[in-house]
Amino acid sequence: MIDHLSPREVAELEAAAAAGDALPRLIAAFTEGTRLRLGWDHAIEEAALRRAAAGAAEPIDDLLARAGRWCATRGLHLLSFAGEEPGGEPLGDRRWFMAVG
Repeated sequence: MIDHLSPREVAELEAAAAAGDALPRLIAAFTEGTRLRLGWDHAIEEAALRRAAAGAAEPIDDLLARAGRWCATRGLHLLSFAGEEPGGEPLGDRRWFMAVG
């Protein structure tokens, strides 16, 4: 199972961060070091991702779409959900999570 960023991916993200790209900050929201925090249990509210991407040169929706493409090329999925929890309770803000597949 893929649950760690490779050294090449880490170097790529570090170079992008050094160039001022906000994508590494979004990806970092789903990691602990090089370990990926996968699944719904680690879902992050969109407001937290907006804060992580504060100052980005592109709108958050475009940045999330680019993060989704980055994940897809690595066998990961960046997914979101808004609506109700299983018991019918409102979920609140849209939540994003990463999965392998």
